Amino acid sequence: MSQKFVLASVGTAQFFDQSSGDLIVTSKTLVDSGINFSVTQEEIRGGMGNSLLSMYLHDSAMALTMNDSLFSLEYLSLQTGSIIQAGADVLTLEQITTTEANKITVKDTPQKFGKFGVVGWYSLAGEDDWNTITFDPDTKTANVPDLPQGTTVCVKYTKTDASAEQFTVSSAFIPAQVYAVITLPLFKSGTDAKQFSNSSKVGEIQVEIPNFMFDGAVDLALTSSGATTTPLSGHALATFTGLEGCDSNDGYYAKLKQVTYNKDEFADVKAIVVAGANVELKANEVQTLQIYAIYSGIKAPKLIDNSKLTFTSSNDTYASVDAKGVVTANAEGSATIEIFVKTKNSLQTAAVVDVQA
Repeated sequence: MSQKFVLASVGTAQFFDQSSGDLIVTSKTLVDSGINFSVTQEEIRGGMGNSLLSMYLHDSAMALTMNDSLFSLEYLSLQTGSIIQAGADVLTLEQITTTEANKITVKDTPQKFGKFGVVGWYSLAGEDDWNTITFDPDTKTANVPDLPQGTTVCVKYTKTDASAEQFTVSSAFIPAQVYAVITLPLFKSGTDAKQFSNSSKVGEIQVEIPNFMFDGAVDLALTSSGATTTPLSGHALATFTGLEGCDSNDGYYAKLKQVTYNKDEFADVKAIVVAGANVELKANEVQTLQIYAIYSGIKAPKLIDNSKLTFTSSNDTYASVDAKGVVTANAEGSATIEIFVKTKNSLQTAAVVDVQA
């Protein structure tokens, strides 16, 4: 019987570059994280009474809804599909006292402000009356009439900040596509006696999405008494591995993985079986046995690594077996190969080897 857990709290999100595999950003401060699966259903009806005969399913989708309590420039660049550049020309505010009449000289080299040239603005200290001035970038000075020496003024102008970061939002922006991994915590249910950890957090769900596209919807709503959250929502796009086959167009959206801490891999195995069960060989032939773990419910069988098994032959004269599960036919006759799981001897099976002359 499968275990049941409490899926609670919020997870963490990691976003990787699809080309290089570089980790772009990690979000550990989500305020909410949700996964939504949806599909459109069309009823197929017919016959007397127009009975429901079947359902036609189409337009499947997988969406993630996430909001981070903290802000990161990377979040916005991903939502707008933009590349962050180092260094930017930024507005700055500087208070100075004039050392020469009719001249304002600032500390940093003024830069162009948009299409308006190398301009700035000044106001007498303590006032809010701004006047436009034009700087000579070579001397960092602007000429101002009727401004006495020793006057304290506030000056706004554009300067280069090498430590700043910037990106340009295109008028036709397309959100970024990334490789996303979402991790969600699992906790004890309190009703399941089959636990593998003493901690209240007993595992995690990992949602691996090779092709995640942000939805590009950002609303940074700030208030005087609160902080905004940053949305990281988007959709999983279909991924095609190239192994779908000639007659299949099915890709996949994501892989969901459940990790249970300190759990033995054979804890849920109800039996082990040998592929093919009985083996027929001719003298001197060899064959490697394949052993599968069988689970309850809808869990698929799994091929077991032979290094985790013990193999013994009932009669080496006819057929012998090594530690790797390789059977060698020695002489005409039959032998039984017994197989045990090293860490759980209650899991055992056998294969009959018939050796023909």
